[in-house]
Amino acid sequence: MLDFTFRHIHNNDWVTGILLLIIFLLVFAKMIHQDKFNKTLRLYISNRYFLNYGKESNRTFNAFSNVMHLVQLLSFSLLSYLIIEKWFKINESQLEFNFITILGLITLYFIGKLIIVKFIGYIFKINKLQNNLIFLKISYLNLIAIYLIPLSAFLAFAEIINKEIIYFSIIYILFLFLFSYLLILLNNKKTIYNNFFYFILYICTLEIAPLLIVMKLMF
Repeated sequence: MLDFTFRHIHNNDWVTGILLLIIFLLVFAKMIHQDKFNKTLRLYISNRYFLNYGKESNRTFNAFSNVMHLVQLLSFSLLSYLIIEKWFKINESQLEFNFITILGLITLYFIGKLIIVKFIGYIFKINKLQNNLIFLKISYLNLIAIYLIPLSAFLAFAEIINKEIIYFSIIYILFLFLFSYLLILLNNKKTIYNNFFYFILYICTLEIAPLLIVMKLMF
């Protein structure tokens, strides 16, 4: 017996607008650099993207990456909003945090995280390692953001959403993140082994701790 269902009765025009904006940004990113875009889509099966573009001086912040940063923010914010809405069975007018607020919080989180990572790299004199980790993580986040678009569309427009679907959505998201981390570990074993303490520090303070805080707030 399903615990609850949620039937869509409110206007989703703004969600359609956000999804169309994300798709437009993806098309624009492909127009800017088609090879980078195509190789991003194959990150889970090929590391050609890292081999070809990992040595660029502005690999993290360039025209292509900046557009994909916007895709990340919009995709993660929209999905977060939809999961919160469906989890607590409330509509937009009842939400304490609307989409714009969630977008702002996620933006501040990414900016704050980047500043902390840079600070740790400066303190422990591991700037090269930290820059590599930032590049790898952002690259996989670009792909995850794309993979989450169909899920957001389903949660927004499906007539009935039950608890099992929400659980599946969360598991799907966790799988994407864990699989990305596994690939980072497997493809950078030597570098991580030589800097194991700093890698554990990074994972515990900037990845696991924020996740535990979010889970505690939700449950």
